[in-house]
Amino acid sequence: MQDTLSFLYSLRTQGSKFGIERMKALVEALGNPQVRFPSIHVAGTNGKGSVCSMLDAVYRAHGYKVGLFTSPHVMELGERIRVNGQNLSIERIEAHLTDLLPICSKMQNEEPGMHPTFFELMTALAFVEFSKQKVDVAVIETGLGGRLDSTNVLLPMVSVITSIGYDHCEILGDRLSEIAREKAGIIKKGKPVVYGWMEREAEFEIAKVAKKLKSPVYCLDSISEEDMPMTNLRGAFQRRNAALARKVSEVLMERFPVQPELVRRALNQVKLLGRWQTISSRPHIIVDACHNGHGADASRELWSELPDGSEVWFAACGMVRAKDVLPPLFSRSKRVVLFELDQPRACTHQELKSLTKGFTGDLHLAFQEDIPSLLARITVSETLLITGSIYLVSSVLSRFYEKNDHLDGRNWQDIW
Repeated sequence: MQDTLSFLYSLRTQGSKFGIERMKALVEALGNPQVRFPSIHVAGTNGKGSVCSMLDAVYRAHGYKVGLFTSPHVMELGERIRVNGQNLSIERIEAHLTDLLPICSKMQNEEPGMHPTFFELMTALAFVEFSKQKVDVAVIETGLGGRLDSTNVLLPMVSVITSIGYDHCEILGDRLSEIAREKAGIIKKGKPVVYGWMEREAEFEIAKVAKKLKSPVYCLDSISEEDMPMTNLRGAFQRRNAALARKVSEVLMERFPVQPELVRRALNQVKLLGRWQTISSRPHIIVDACHNGHGADASRELWSELPDGSEVWFAACGMVRAKDVLPPLFSRSKRVVLFELDQPRACTHQELKSLTKGFTGDLHLAFQEDIPSLLARITVSETLLITGSIYLVSSVLSRFYEKNDHLDGRNWQDIW
């Protein structure tokens, strides 16, 4: 098992290769498992993981067998591929890879550069698993963008675009219209698209693509706050995500009947690791992966509820993201700890410190190995917010769950 998983892990260090040709060749070699089950395809700058988890909860509450593919994971690799809420075991991942890797080697031998990436392999593995498990419906989250994302070999019943904001601009474009056009690439001819609240120029691009493909459009930007469903996930933005999930269930009502009361209950029982998650009450410790400016804009509502003088731990992968997320956190903080992560794209201490001009509280620098001692220092009356990169959130959560032998503690995060 170690050899196979080590090889898979080594693919991550090679980064991503944006494009879809390798994925098309891979699923073709596998007999196109992605078309053997009904699917819902979800893209967006932020909110797509929440919407996917909500849809999973809704359909499982009605007794459907649900496959869920999301990324990245927080604690263990199998979080990315779930059937009825159960993470795929490392043993089953290895069994799938035993079949997949010879196909990958053949692709590379026939045409150099065609070996699938880590994310492409995980996507294909999910498709094979969902096909073998004969899921009633699979909810599939894109990794990056939409048009050229490896998940975009699907033929979904409905496409969902949660939001459009600035992220991965070096790949998707530096204008909202360009980013929206990439995300709209998941829309399929004649199949409905559901989308949420976004700038007018982004909405225009999505509507234009939908019109060209004769796809029915369901836009929720006119729905009032009173009409949005409640959810156990914190923040007004999560109610918007819940409204998207509910609308998808209404659009698919004929094929997958649901009951409004069960939908309501399911949206109040969503499980989502690392998103405004309280992991301790005394001291009050919250972990919240918030890695870009668009996410920070949504999270300000929750940050405003923090007691004055709260402590903040922060790390980021990329200065563009750090500039948008870190400065707004200073207003309620008495102490900020900046982490330099053991990741290729992680911001250094020096880079993060350059963003702290004007902060008058205590400023400290740390590494991931300092987490246990720093946690031990927090008193029961304090409030601590751990935010920014999901790598930092993952490292902290692993300290709380490391006694659970079933969790794989290795860092399998990919570049997004």
